[in-house]
Amino acid sequence: MFLRLENTTVPATIYAMQNAPKVFVVLVNWNSWGHTVECLESIYRSDYPNFQVIVVDNDSADDSLANIAAWANGELASPAGTTEQMKVYSAPPVAKPIACVSLSLQQTKEKQLDLFPQPLMLIQSGFNAGFGGGNNVAMSYISRRGDADYVWLLNNDTVIGADTISAMVQTAASAPGIVGSVVRNYFRPEKVQAYGGGHFSSLTGSARLFSRPTRKPLNFIFGASFMLDRSTLEQLGLFDEKIFMYFEEVEYCIRASECGILMSFSHANVYHKIGASSGDKHFQWLNLYRNRIYTMRKHFGNGPWIVFTALNWLINVVSPSTGSDKRRASREAFSYLWEDSKTSAAAKD
Repeated sequence: MFLRLENTTVPATIYAMQNAPKVFVVLVNWNSWGHTVECLESIYRSDYPNFQVIVVDNDSADDSLANIAAWANGELASPAGTTEQMKVYSAPPVAKPIACVSLSLQQTKEKQLDLFPQPLMLIQSGFNAGFGGGNNVAMSYISRRGDADYVWLLNNDTVIGADTISAMVQTAASAPGIVGSVVRNYFRPEKVQAYGGGHFSSLTGSARLFSRPTRKPLNFIFGASFMLDRSTLEQLGLFDEKIFMYFEEVEYCIRASECGILMSFSHANVYHKIGASSGDKHFQWLNLYRNRIYTMRKHFGNGPWIVFTALNWLINVVSPSTGSDKRRASREAFSYLWEDSKTSAAAKD
């Protein structure tokens, strides 16, 4: 099919690409190239005509970027979906090769910004920057380019449908700001992990995902699927890199709320391998608790949230049903809360 524009005949696909908003899809990888490749297979089956993908590798030790590049060149088969129901999103494999470019973090700052026409960009950060820091590598590059209409931060342990990007952009166009999606359990797709995001309480410091439809408004978007428009990126900037993992999207959305930025969700489906990227459970719980303290103090100072948080940790410590990793992290969090209180008090003097 061809379209005639101003006496010039152009393929309809090129016309659609030129007129569709440009989307950058960002994945952060750490020692999990198999998940990333399956995610990429689903992304490149998309019906959306104008997107590019950036994969940021947080200094993996499993040759992740080499394997992802080999997959893009058609030299390495992609892992099939874990279940028959999920295979439809990543099989049969998309046509290869997929043009890609591999750069170091420094090269992204030095190279001419117009030297990236390829649909896939691989960036080696050179260190483990965490979720927020890894996304910041890509967001900084995208900001310098200045040609993005939307940036979609997507967990690498997900797969999407062919219409997911289109549906996300449609929602984002009608509700500028930050957009989430319906995040479903990859292994049990009928089970919803998050309807876009959830509600954060400045009184208690708790952040709860909405796992069923509700009329309660969202005030944070779940980081597994987090789309923001150019204006929001320009206004809010990057994630707070003092937060290594967990609570970073909540802190970002608190800033968005303070600026009156809208948060909404699309009915587009994203299938998330819940727990696939999990490692040391104790480390995860401790990061969550520390980051909650940091975020609450940063935005709200001391308040009732300290009492609610301390009571929650106390219950974790004494309850026989609490896992050992969570119990240990709760005990250590008391010490962190105390040390942080002394540091905050000293800073005021």
